[in-house]
Amino acid sequence: MKNKVVKRILSAVLAAALVVSLAACGSSGKTEDTKTDSTSNNTPDTENGSTEPSTDEKITLNVWHQWSNDTNELKKLYDAAAGEYMEQNPNIIINTQTLDTEAYKTKISAEFTGTASGIDVFYYWGAGTAKKLVNADKLLPLDDYITDEIKAKLLPGSTGAFIYDGKTYSLPSFSWYMTLFCNQELFDQAGAALPTTYDEMLAASQKLSQLEGVTPIAAGAKDGWNAAFVYQALAMREVGAENVNKMLKGEIPFGEDSGYKTAAEKVLELYKAGAFGKNPLESGNDDANSAFITGKAAMRIMGSWFANQVYTDDTATVNPEKVVALKIPMITGKGNESDYCGGFIESFWVNKNTKYADEAAKFAIYINEQMGKAAYETGTGFCGWNVDLDESKLNPLFVQIKDLAGAGQTSVLAWDTSLDANPATIHNEQVQTLFAPDADVDAFIGEHEAAINQ
Repeated sequence: MKNKVVKRILSAVLAAALVVSLAACGSSGKTEDTKTDSTSNNTPDTENGSTEPSTDEKITLNVWHQWSNDTNELKKLYDAAAGEYMEQNPNIIINTQTLDTEAYKTKISAEFTGTASGIDVFYYWGAGTAKKLVNADKLLPLDDYITDEIKAKLLPGSTGAFIYDGKTYSLPSFSWYMTLFCNQELFDQAGAALPTTYDEMLAASQKLSQLEGVTPIAAGAKDGWNAAFVYQALAMREVGAENVNKMLKGEIPFGEDSGYKTAAEKVLELYKAGAFGKNPLESGNDDANSAFITGKAAMRIMGSWFANQVYTDDTATVNPEKVVALKIPMITGKGNESDYCGGFIESFWVNKNTKYADEAAKFAIYINEQMGKAAYETGTGFCGWNVDLDESKLNPLFVQIKDLAGAGQTSVLAWDTSLDANPATIHNEQVQTLFAPDADVDAFIGEHEAAINQ
């Protein structure tokens, strides 16, 4: 069916979330006319800068993003949208380059230590992540290009992560919602109940660990942001979204609330109970996703985008009808059920050094709207635009998540997209130390205090 606007409940939820809180997160492609050609080494070419056009010369916009797998639905939809844009604008050539997520982050940072002359438009994360680029005067504000017509299409509250000192540097693409994915069949085999509280999750993990070849919770802790998701989920429940947001914005110090230490102790408790398997630091994000969709893990704490993979990954053997989406379990006696992790953070931005500011700004606005629409219709994320949305192909798991999001009120963005670069890196690295038998919780808190409370 067609929705004229995004569900009202989501509008209210995400508007409130971003008012309070204001990243997780991978193909190779060179898009010209309507086709995509891969570069030989999958590395963006920074030597190919734009040139000033003559009246009849075509303009090439170099666009970078981090969807680097040809099976990724978002990559396919981006390529289609870029192709349509070139058909509508015959004088524009969209030259697209990509890398996998972690390599992409490193390459973007390196490019913007200089002028990033080979980049006109690029995919990035707002809030604290983009702040360093804003402070270094690397990004082009889009206020002059955001017309009343465009403003009327934006979902209320969806732009908070893209506004700095009163200037709007980008517009939303799509948002995410942190979800506890559960394999009902494995829970039934273990005689465990789906968890609504932390104590129930711990008890379920102990039972699930008895199943041969099954990891209770696929953590993917080799990748720091995956490990951080587990800790951030528990910290949000221990401390509350409002106070976590104040800490991330520097209004109150990290560690002032004892809940941060308690959350770390709970991660360690889960580890010692076998919840993450024997060697959680040996498996990263892709490994953990694979373990869940092949029935080798019973739970996965991940963003709403994972729902799409459950249905579309050719290697998946899990019965998608037996996968249940739950909110992060509560800590008995603490927190608000309506708190959640997620929000609008992903977007396309414009390099201030581009030679084609008008063309780049117009494409960035266009592609943000198109990717927001595409993300929703493929069951990947929630659109930031009031546009026609086709819900006919939404998978049932994403519909479950949409209902959970509808009950949310206050959100916390991923910490590594809210904090400045150095404390964000230290946070992800320190959370990984909790997934080991010799974890030192006091040292964990001390390192965070030194990095965040500056």
